[in-house]
Amino acid sequence: MSADREALLRELAAVSESIRAITSSLEPEEVLRLVLQRIKTLTQAEALSLLLHDPIRNELVFSATEALRGGSFSRLRAGEPQGVEAFVLRTGRSVRANDPAELRALGLTAELLAAGARGLLAVPVRCCERVAGVLRVDDRYDGGEFTTDDEARLEALAEELAGCRDPAALACDDEALQTLFSRIAATVPSEDVSLLLIDSEGRQRVLGVTRELSKGVIDGVRMPVGRGIAGWVAENRRALRLDHVRSDPRYWSGLEERTGLVPETMLCVPLVMRERLLGVIQLLNKLDGSPFTEDELRLVQTLADHAAVAIENASLYREARRAALTDDLTGLANARHFNERLPELIARGAPLALVVIDLDHFKAVVDRHGHLVGSRTLGQIGRRIAATLRPGDFAARFGGDEFVVILRDTRADDALARAGEIRDAIAAVECLDGTDVDLSGVTASIGVACFPDHAASAEELFHRADQAMYSVKGSGRNAVALASNYVQAPA
Repeated sequence: MSADREALLRELAAVSESIRAITSSLEPEEVLRLVLQRIKTLTQAEALSLLLHDPIRNELVFSATEALRGGSFSRLRAGEPQGVEAFVLRTGRSVRANDPAELRALGLTAELLAAGARGLLAVPVRCCERVAGVLRVDDRYDGGEFTTDDEARLEALAEELAGCRDPAALACDDEALQTLFSRIAATVPSEDVSLLLIDSEGRQRVLGVTRELSKGVIDGVRMPVGRGIAGWVAENRRALRLDHVRSDPRYWSGLEERTGLVPETMLCVPLVMRERLLGVIQLLNKLDGSPFTEDELRLVQTLADHAAVAIENASLYREARRAALTDDLTGLANARHFNERLPELIARGAPLALVVIDLDHFKAVVDRHGHLVGSRTLGQIGRRIAATLRPGDFAARFGGDEFVVILRDTRADDALARAGEIRDAIAAVECLDGTDVDLSGVTASIGVACFPDHAASAEELFHRADQAMYSVKGSGRNAVALASNYVQAPA
């Protein structure tokens, strides 16, 4: 099989795997995360940004940005080699570890615990039948684990390095060092690279490139559609590949000034679905310094097109699910949603209160004015209940003229006070909005039960709150009761 055919098959396999991953989620945010991760892995870009389109202001908003910043090499005098480097120098063996336990098994300090490192790979550099250095990379750029293939590729590079020249001579050759570190970036993309060299007289040098992965460096920045290269792509719905970004007449230097990242090469593709612009994906600078290719542009556009379809499907699914879980009359959640939500919250173990609300004298309104007025009354009271909620609270129309409210992180005393506020809000409704229909007689009987004080399960909690509500119904209405403890509403 020819090399070109093998490369094509590898690309097809990578695209197929990426599409399966992208279409595996029904959450738009997860779809975007997956597509950005796949694009970063396949292109090895130094910086990647997702710009979402705000159709109201016709602007692009930076919503997810990652950039490897730095890249210059440093020379450091080394003391006695320690840890992994000392092990490789002593044994001539490579070390690949993605977990501290793998290092401890070799009798080494668990270096992965330092600075939140995820993994490391270190291989020997040989010269004249001696180990003349150690080539080490830390933290794969794509966030994955170092593999046996990574180890084999880095060992081959170290062998090639040793076969070309005395490795120690690299310490004085800036151009050769830049070439080497660019090749390492292309061979095993990682955030940190170091090279420990020992000359024939035992003198040691450590040379390294450290790239800091900065997330969200410009998130929230807005840019009008039409400004800059990304703005042109958004406006024209056409992908671009540029080998000399700063010489392009569409280039806007504002982002360079904000981030310090100097763009050299770029891929920029639109996210479009049914002629609707969703956003733009922008990639800058490959890790190995080479320009992006037409094949990479085609691959990124393919993934962006599939991502747009997946996002559209995920959004439709979310809308359908929201409709299935929402009460049409009030805009609150429906009973189905409540029956899902309460057990989920109880399973977390944090205290909460359940408030069960049944309207008083609502049937008289329906009997006098009809079901249409009754429905509008339920909608108006549902909005009054919603207005009393805090962030994190949950309200639903349970059925008929009965409502439920879940108060998170709430104990009995606070729950009674909050239930009293709901009762007052309902009692304050005097007439139906936009009409002269009298609703002053519509009040609420309210029962409250708390987890874990009154019940240990969702079913029992509802039963206790419902019992408390019926105790109010039988004792004058328009009041609040806690579990079995009746609390008379103020006059």
